[in-house]
This record gives sequence, structure tokens and C-alpha cells, in this order.
Amino acid sequence: MRVLVTGASGFIGKALCRELLARGHTVRGAVRRPGPSGGAEVEQVIVPDIAAAFDRGTLLHDVEAVVHLAAIAHRNASDSELRRVNVDAAVRLAEAASGTVRRFVFLSSVKVHGEDSGGRAYSEIDPLHPEDYYGRAKRDAELALTEVAARSGMELVMIRPPLVYGPGVGGNFLRFLRWVDSGLPLPLAGVFNRRSLICLDNLADAIALCVEHPGAGGPILLGDAESVSTPELTARIARALDRPARLFGVPPALLRMAGAICGRRGEVLRLTRNLVIDPSRARRLLDWRPRRTLDEGLDETAEWFRSLSR
Repeated sequence: MRVLVTGASGFIGKALCRELLARGHTVRGAVRRPGPSGGAEVEQVIVPDIAAAFDRGTLLHDVEAVVHLAAIAHRNASDSELRRVNVDAAVRLAEAASGTVRRFVFLSSVKVHGEDSGGRAYSEIDPLHPEDYYGRAKRDAELALTEVAARSGMELVMIRPPLVYGPGVGGNFLRFLRWVDSGLPLPLAGVFNRRSLICLDNLADAIALCVEHPGAGGPILLGDAESVSTPELTARIARALDRPARLFGVPPALLRMAGAICGRRGEVLRLTRNLVIDPSRARRLLDWRPRRTLDEGLDETAEWFRSLSR
């Protein structure tokens, strides 16, 4: 089918475009500026501002499915800008698509549920209690898109991944790779938590399946096959980078206090709290299983990371 992918030149977008092309689909990619977007076969449409008022007919012409990835997650973005790009743009595109497009796939986030799953795993039926601007914007977009789909009959899939890692990753995960690669001791040995992640290849495969599968619909939580503690993740990254994992113990409460003093409270909380997802709905609804293990995903990420310094 012909699939429109917004954010096609981004970290996830390029991987998804490659996956869709490999599965025989025709891909139209909405990008802010010309550049790589997963293959020369991608039909690029330049959209400098996805949230602006413009005729979306060119984007949607002959399109059967839309995958809306375009979003901002910058820590310094204002609440109003996050809402404009992450909510308003999604709703405008869905409204324009609702008359002709069969399925709308929206990349949301596990953050709509919150930042700490406690001693259990989040499932799709859990309440939506986002704790930051980004999570609230994703929640508001989900609610608005649900209304559009209910009015129009357009099929809606809302994918809620945890942290995504893989070649080309940026943000906190890239910073964590650099910390581990430095060989400096890290004060994480006293952290006893569990966190879900998903590697880029697994996410691209799952999104493509949500485009294709006749039973896909509603919210879907996705993750790698195993969740890990922060110390275990550190050790596995160190192994993939062929570096020693140097960890020493500091009580998590002291880590959180130090993070607050240094202006890194959010990062420390993510390193110390639990955030586990239950992927059983994806297994039951789509018969989806992650095709890459955590270690395979980390090996691929480490290989890319080492190539940056060559």
C-alpha cells in the first residue's frame, strides 16, 4: 500500500521507511528539509512546519495509511510549542486524512501512563497519568485522535513505546553510552529497578505490522523481550563496547538528591525508578514478537557508536 510517514528523516522515521520499503510498500515521507529518509525510493514532500496551516491534500493523495511520527521532545521546549507540534499537528493531519485514509498510526509514548510503574508493569488499560509536558501532550493527542476516529470511522492505532535505542540514537541514551565508554566509575550499583526498552529495529518492525495487520487498533504497548535494571543495562552496554563496567554503590535517595542539586533530577529518576511495560496485548492482537534481543540491539548500537570516532 502507499503509506505516508511524517518525521521520515528522523531517528525512527528512517528505520521505518526502510522497513516499509523492504515489505513492498510505497512510502511518501514528510520531512522538514531534503535529506536521507530511509532510501532513494522514498517520495519526499518538504513540510517545514508540520503544525502550520497548509493544504494537506498533497501529503494524503492516494495514501491508504498514515504513520505520524513527527514530534518534538526537547527538554527546553515550552508547553505551548509541545502542544502545537505534538497535539495540534497530529489532530489536523488526522482530520484531513479521515475522509480517505483507512488507518492512522500514531507514535505515542509509555509516558502517557507516568514515569514509575512501581512493582508491576503498565498495561494499556491503566490510567493515563503523565508527569511532564511531553507525556501530557502525547495523552492529549491520543484523546483528540480517538475523537476524530470515532466521528469518521478511520482506524486508529496508538503505539506506546518505552525508551528507544539503536544506531543514530541521541539524547539521554547517547549520553549514557558516552559515560560507559569513558570507563569512569558510575554510582549505580545500589540501584535495584527494572526498565523496559525497545531497540529501533524491533520498533520499526512493530509499526509496520500495525500498518498491515487487520486486527491492529487502539493503544499498544511495545518493548524488547526482557526488562533490565540500570546496573545490568550498564554492564551489557560495557560488554558491547568492550569496556569495563565500573560501578559503585550510592543509595538511590542520595542520587536523587544530587540530581536535584545539579539540575538533573529527571535523568536520575529515570535511572533509579521502575518503568516496565506489559506487551501481552501486542502478542495477543498482532502475534508480534521482538525479532532482536536486547544484546543484539546493544551490539548494533555499540558498533554504530564506535564508528563515530573512526
